[in-house]
Amino acid sequence: MTRNSVQSVERAMAILEAMGRAGRPLTVKEIGSLVSLPRPTVYRLLSTLGSHGAVAATDGRFVIGSRILWLAAQRLEQTELRAASRPHVLDLRDQTGQTVHVGVLERGQVVYIEKAEPPGPFRMASAIGRIMPAHCTSLGKAMLACMPPDTVRGILRAVDMPRRTPRTITEPEQMMVELAATRTRGYAIDNVENEEGIRCVGAAILDHRGAVAGAISLSGSTKSITLERIRRELGPRVREAAMRISQALGWAGKGGPVGHA
Repeated sequence: MTRNSVQSVERAMAILEAMGRAGRPLTVKEIGSLVSLPRPTVYRLLSTLGSHGAVAATDGRFVIGSRILWLAAQRLEQTELRAASRPHVLDLRDQTGQTVHVGVLERGQVVYIEKAEPPGPFRMASAIGRIMPAHCTSLGKAMLACMPPDTVRGILRAVDMPRRTPRTITEPEQMMVELAATRTRGYAIDNVENEEGIRCVGAAILDHRGAVAGAISLSGSTKSITLERIRRELGPRVREAAMRISQALGWAGKGGPVGHA
């Protein structure tokens, strides 16, 4: 173990790795032998892992649980999304001279997985891995607009819609109206709702099933991204980029993501 490691976490990881290498269900005794731990300790760790879905018991033997499989699938999807989006991110940045982000939705919040900035002194505070609210970002609103209304309302209740600027939409029903407008346009607008002086436009990316895989956005100062420029140029460009990335992921639809009524 390293100096700052936590023993129980180290042991739990050793158990999961041993189970993964075995490739078959294991008994508590077998796991204990593989990780050199007494059976009571192994059983206690398995109970905790099981309560989080990380392992599952079958006829007295243990296998990797659905939670680990889900996390692995999410990681693979994000890796594929980032690879598929990268050339379009760079093209969009070069075409518009604005910062481009790609994000995914995790537990009602946006996680940035890609970013490209144009040359020049203006720099966004965002960073890959940073988490932002969905209700006040164009990435988040673009993804929410493609989800069933009941799902969206559940997300909005869970995040509590904190106010980030005087323009932030903080009422769920007002947000539902905003998402309907987003579906009509084919892109979402963060009209200085997340950060003062910053305006963004984003569109949803769909996977091969037609489900939301993420979103792509343009971000910049309100001087460079005006509402007129969004309507005339930037909205259609980001919508087109989202459609091309969706197609690269295997989506066979036409005309761009439309979401739910």
